[in-house]
Amino acid sequence: MPHRFRRFCSLPLLTHGNPSTPLMPVAAGRSSYIAVKLSIDFALPAIFKQWWLWWLLLPGCLASWTKYIEEYDSIRVARCDVRCGGNYPDDCMENCLASNYTKPGYCPDKASMSPFEAVCLIACVDDSRCPDLAKCCRHDCGVTCMHPIGLDNITDLPAIPENIQIRQQKNNFVLLTWHNSKAQHADESTTGNKDVRYLVEERHLLGPRYLESRLSPWTIRHISTKSHATIRERLKTGHWYQFRVAAINANGSRGYSESSRPFKTKEPRNPKEPQNLTLSDARLVDGKLRISLRWIKPASDVPITYYKVFWSRLVHGPTNDSILVYHRTVLKDKTCYELKNLEPRCQYFLQVQAVALYGGRRLLSRKASKVFNSTDYMAYGKMKFQPALLPSATGTFC
Repeated sequence: MPHRFRRFCSLPLLTHGNPSTPLMPVAAGRSSYIAVKLSIDFALPAIFKQWWLWWLLLPGCLASWTKYIEEYDSIRVARCDVRCGGNYPDDCMENCLASNYTKPGYCPDKASMSPFEAVCLIACVDDSRCPDLAKCCRHDCGVTCMHPIGLDNITDLPAIPENIQIRQQKNNFVLLTWHNSKAQHADESTTGNKDVRYLVEERHLLGPRYLESRLSPWTIRHISTKSHATIRERLKTGHWYQFRVAAINANGSRGYSESSRPFKTKEPRNPKEPQNLTLSDARLVDGKLRISLRWIKPASDVPITYYKVFWSRLVHGPTNDSILVYHRTVLKDKTCYELKNLEPRCQYFLQVQAVALYGGRRLLSRKASKVFNSTDYMAYGKMKFQPALLPSATGTFC
């Protein structure tokens, strides 16, 4: 069973200006933030500077949500968090998550079920075995999880958030806001159920063009007790993002909002050049030299697709000199290449370049370079004679 869940960490309330006025209660969430009371004159960079220490401590403090969501769906975890409240016994969260409960709503009529929903299969035994809002529904040929009907008529559930607004900050940080309908405020005033968790989920896509079919699955990005959220983890450069929000109370949820408009982070830069070019494992094979060239993977805004390895030497001719240049492509998960058939008494110029594909563009790093005098090859490994397996090859992967 996962570690005990805590709604609030034992950190002091953060204040701004008047120390007696709490501004940012530390709320639980997956790598998430502090619920910040925003106003027109709120200076976000200033609060970062004033409370930078607490912002560094928060990710570890909020990690307990992640442990539960690995085993249970996020809506179920949020519902149990509300039911247990702030000062619950140690076993409250575990008992709530392990218990069987009837989810709100009703199973759809058998006549309206699709062939996929009415499949002949025993997929569940009760509602708690179904993800998110789905209920365990019986039909003529089995028992399967189905999306419920009638949620709009249930008055003790929070309304679905509306009108998600996104404001991009510097360094790919994002501020999200949304609105709660008037119906929710009316329900809160009549039922007294004001304790709500907001789950923020995101999906993304790498590339210059937005293609909904290629978006990643929805994953939880943030948990809040307020109708706004600051995504404190930096979004990835060169990606498209979409967000959606669900409101959950102790009785459950009506589901997620409509997806926000897709937006794109800033254009990616070219990768940095590969680092720390080194040579090793030098040896002679049938009078030709072999040596391994290694490097360290460089930083890049988008994933490295492959590397280009170049090696060249100057050839003296009877009338003029020429330069022989060889090159090979190395897969992205390799950071070494074995050069073969090198002349033992020549000077070589070695280069490595990182390449990242972004849509139809190739983002090229600067070439990292190193000069290698093959006369001194013994400094990079002991001389070793062995039969040549591929005498025509000029290189191989390490």
